[in-house]
Amino acid sequence: MLKKIEYYNLNIKLNNELKLNNNIQLQNLFNAAHNLEKMNRAPIFFGHYEHEDYTNAKKNKKKLGDFNTKQLNEACEFINLYKENKEARIITIGSEKIWIYKIKGQIKNGKIEFDKFRQKYYDIEIIKHSKIEDVPYILASMKSNPAFCRNTFRMIDEKKYEGNIAAIKFLIGELNDFKIDPLKTLSSVQLETLVVKIFEKNGAFIPAWRGGTLKGVDIFAKFEGNIPDNLLIKKIKEKNINIQVKLQLNDENKVKDLKKSLADSNNFFLITADDGPHKDLKEYHEKKYLTSKWIKKQIYNYDEIKKWYEECIKWLPTQNRKETSFK
Repeated sequence: MLKKIEYYNLNIKLNNELKLNNNIQLQNLFNAAHNLEKMNRAPIFFGHYEHEDYTNAKKNKKKLGDFNTKQLNEACEFINLYKENKEARIITIGSEKIWIYKIKGQIKNGKIEFDKFRQKYYDIEIIKHSKIEDVPYILASMKSNPAFCRNTFRMIDEKKYEGNIAAIKFLIGELNDFKIDPLKTLSSVQLETLVVKIFEKNGAFIPAWRGGTLKGVDIFAKFEGNIPDNLLIKKIKEKNINIQVKLQLNDENKVKDLKKSLADSNNFFLITADDGPHKDLKEYHEKKYLTSKWIKKQIYNYDEIKKWYEECIKWLPTQNRKETSFK
């Protein structure tokens, strides 16, 4: 039986603390385009050790230099990739381009070392490269997700990030019989924008379309009069409501925080793109907790919003769309 293809994100970036000045050779050492397109290699830079040192340290449960457990695990996952899944697809996202590629052959130790950094790299075959503005937005904005921007090498979990994987599959012509609800192909930013459009269409004033660093709130919606009957499923007396938007709920700790917010506040609303309610939040479903059924009903209530939504998902072929009922 063929092993399922897995998908990974690799950040090839310059450590902000390094001062490379005008040394072109050193700049190229940390440059994604140079490594991927000129050298046909995908590197990581954890320390001056050789790749065997990392795997041996993990195997023997020993500390390696000043690397923490997370860094050691990331390095080992990258080093073991050829052995574990040589057909894996890797994506690297730069400021202007994205690259999707697969590895060729065993991991290698680079000869050039700078400061405390030395390349460990794979020779690669580029499957696709595109300008950032030409790819589905869920990929173009992927590096804004802390799960990927804060990690050097990370598997893209299909359960959490199936929209990202769908976009990768589309770009490299491997969608085949893969099906996904188009709503799941929106990025978190797009989903927040969609919710803002829905509330504005119903007369709400939105002072800013993102909550930014405000804890637990993504959108503030203020109504001068009564909230329209066709917006919320249950009528509330509040004029100002605070909204948190999530693509899906998958972190138990966050669910506990959300349950507390829903219980403690009369004007807190949770909106997710999940097909149904989380088991621990069912008591609030369709009251102050709305899911994809509500979102889709609102989309198709307004031609302007429907047009925007369909423009966002137009890259996904019709035969690969798994539609769920919102009636």
